[in-house]
Amino acid sequence: MKNKNISLIFQLILLSVITPTIVWGQADSARVSAYFEQIRQDENRLRQFFAEMPKGGDLHNHMTGSVYAETYFDLATQDSLWVDMADGHLYMPKDSAKGKEMVRLTPNMPNLHNIRMMLIDKWSIRNFDPGKFSLGTDEYFFGTFGLFNAVAGRHNVELMRELRKRADREKVQYLEVMLTSPGINRALIDNLCGSGFFNKYNEQLENIIHREPEKTEKILSGIFKEWNNAPGMNRWVNKYVAYIDSIDRESTLPSGYANAPVCFYQGYASRNSDPLVVFAQLYVSFKGCLQKGSKLVGVNIVSAENGETSMEDYTAHMKMFRYLNKVLGGKVNTSLHAGELTLGLVKPENMNSHIREAVFVAGAKRIGHGVDVAFESNSTSLLDEMRKRQVVIEINLTSNEFILGVKNDAHPFMLYRQAGVPIVISTDDPGILRTNLTQQYVLLTLRYGIGYYEIKQLVRNSIRFGFMPDVQKRMLLDKLENSFATFEQNWSKNIKTIQNWKSK
Repeated sequence: MKNKNISLIFQLILLSVITPTIVWGQADSARVSAYFEQIRQDENRLRQFFAEMPKGGDLHNHMTGSVYAETYFDLATQDSLWVDMADGHLYMPKDSAKGKEMVRLTPNMPNLHNIRMMLIDKWSIRNFDPGKFSLGTDEYFFGTFGLFNAVAGRHNVELMRELRKRADREKVQYLEVMLTSPGINRALIDNLCGSGFFNKYNEQLENIIHREPEKTEKILSGIFKEWNNAPGMNRWVNKYVAYIDSIDRESTLPSGYANAPVCFYQGYASRNSDPLVVFAQLYVSFKGCLQKGSKLVGVNIVSAENGETSMEDYTAHMKMFRYLNKVLGGKVNTSLHAGELTLGLVKPENMNSHIREAVFVAGAKRIGHGVDVAFESNSTSLLDEMRKRQVVIEINLTSNEFILGVKNDAHPFMLYRQAGVPIVISTDDPGILRTNLTQQYVLLTLRYGIGYYEIKQLVRNSIRFGFMPDVQKRMLLDKLENSFATFEQNWSKNIKTIQNWKSK
């Protein structure tokens, strides 16, 4: 009896210690949620709120498009690069064919401010004037990447460090970055596999894709075996992984950054390349993900989805993902840009299967953009299958608005939400688009009126569905919950301060 009484007393003491923490934690969360309901249509209050809120991860971002034009300008002047002021294209060395429009950028050049302002406009969507660009916003956006390549490729460590610092300030705990492709092209394939390899196998692959698509897997299998036995190709895999790991290591922030993000990376192929080049880039990316300890954790496919080659070879690309996934034991995570299309950009019949093929053929675990889902054949069954399989949709609001002209009710966010498809919020190319993750949550709330607890779930999703190793994921999920508890405690105090403002 005495032991039972001691046990009961111990339980009561323990409960008295724990209960206030739980109650106060719940009270803070409820108070913050109630305040959030009051500010859901107040853009400045939302920005103030989301700036301090922990945001989990940004799972869809391209490094070169995430860096702001100001950084590219500073690096270009340091390197004394030449620029064609007519189109903003950087060169090293000077392209003598350009003539009078070529200007050398230096830190002390005359008229530096005006040139800086002009180039920031050319390297981003700032001050974009559709009346001066006849090809449309999508062509303008994708065209910007080639303008600053001469500086971007030389400074990947500095660029990656900028992303880390911004994430630290924004309270983003995880970045999953499309840093660089494996750099495979025609000449390199011949260099790695022997003279004539590219012409021989690319021609065979093109013929099969366009004339006998049912034999695609057979020829992919033959090429895969050739590469598996090619020492040069496998040395390139090692070189690619080592390069990604070196950028990650050298861009790590020093101690003192309280919210320094954990970073992992996706390899990718450019979908508007020759089919053998696409397959080679995917081969290296897939193989790289399988290397023990590699910071590569997933594979993607990028570039304009409405390009001629992309549209023509789309199904073949999905079959490449399926084949590599199968032959390598289903161990590699994939996130595919799919459905980044809208009515008017392509013919209606060109929007009826891309997301479906990414899910059912390629077996993607996440879909980037997915804007044309309502145009897909049997879209209800597609959405339901995405829900069942927990295929995540990566929502990029500013990107979709500028590139495709899709926003508000025209955007399928609510369709995915109502179907129960897992959603994450991401930035895509915040440097070119002049935005950040905070602004994506502001737009999300203003446009769709969702509540605080759902916002928290979206933030959790951005860690839960990241491709990082499980140990890292558990650590980040724990950290996120602790960060939310601290945030809610602090904002409970902020709310009292704001209420005092109103009472005066």
